[in-house]
Amino acid sequence: MEDVNQTTHQRCKQAVLAELIAAGCTPDNPIALYLVGPTLVAAGFTEQQIISALDFLEYERHIEYTGGNRVRLT
Repeated sequence: MEDVNQTTHQRCKQAVLAELIAAGCTPDNPIALYLVGPTLVAAGFTEQQIISALDFLEYERHIEYTGGNRVRLT
C-alpha cells in the first residue's frame, strides 16, 4: 500500500523546488519565500507541509537559508 503522506511530502518538495527555480532562485540569487508561498498554498499545500519540505531540502543540501526569510539553491 502506498504511503499517502510520503507521496504528499515528495510532491511538495518537488513543487517547492520548481517554484524556487521558476522565481529565479540560484546559488547567486537568493529569493524571498514570500514569492513562492502563495503559489504553493494555492496548489493545495499547507504552510506546515511547505516548511517541512523546505527544512528537508536544506537537510539534503539542495537549498540554504540566507536570512531574512530568503533561500538560495546550493
